[in-house]
Amino acid sequence: METPLPTLMIVIVSAVAVLVAMIAHAAGHLTANRLGRLVLLGGLALLPLAVSGTGVAVGVRESSQTQFCMGCHEMEPYGQSLFVDNPNALAAVHYQKRLINRDSTCFSCHTDYALFGDAKAKLNGLRHVWVHYFGTIPPEPRLYQPYPNYNCLHCHNDARGYLEAGPHRELQAELQSGARSCLSCHDLAHDLEGVKAQNFWLPERARP
Repeated sequence: METPLPTLMIVIVSAVAVLVAMIAHAAGHLTANRLGRLVLLGGLALLPLAVSGTGVAVGVRESSQTQFCMGCHEMEPYGQSLFVDNPNALAAVHYQKRLINRDSTCFSCHTDYALFGDAKAKLNGLRHVWVHYFGTIPPEPRLYQPYPNYNCLHCHNDARGYLEAGPHRELQAELQSGARSCLSCHDLAHDLEGVKAQNFWLPERARP
């Protein structure tokens, strides 16, 4: 289980405080000889790097969470679309059937599973933040590039339901090469009309 962000930050700050106190306490002894001065200089150089690296790691993890993505008001309809009662809506089906990790729903489907997929997603995320605070938010957000099949095949490629579906067998070569988009058939990613109509799936309805 992942460590909650506040707890992790407290641990990091506490460790840094202890380390700084130890360095300050031992500074007099360390500066007495050349080796000690080198150790002190190395520690002072490594401390900012360690703190910065830890901060980046925490930021990357936190920005991969669904709640982070839903933090901007313009993304609220897309978050609500996870609960729409529509078996043809990709986001809703994947979320409600627990086909993806609910804590990282957006990141799971919108990160390219290529060599630099994570880094690219983070850079795009920074662009989103910039537009949110300083730019003009478009009426309807659009992807920077056509949605790649390998984002789907990363999970579905060896899934029985995918492999045994007739259309998938017939179009396997085209789907694998990207010549035909998965979205040419599965063309409803987020059912925003269902959100407007408040057509949501409620777990209690499924209970006897």
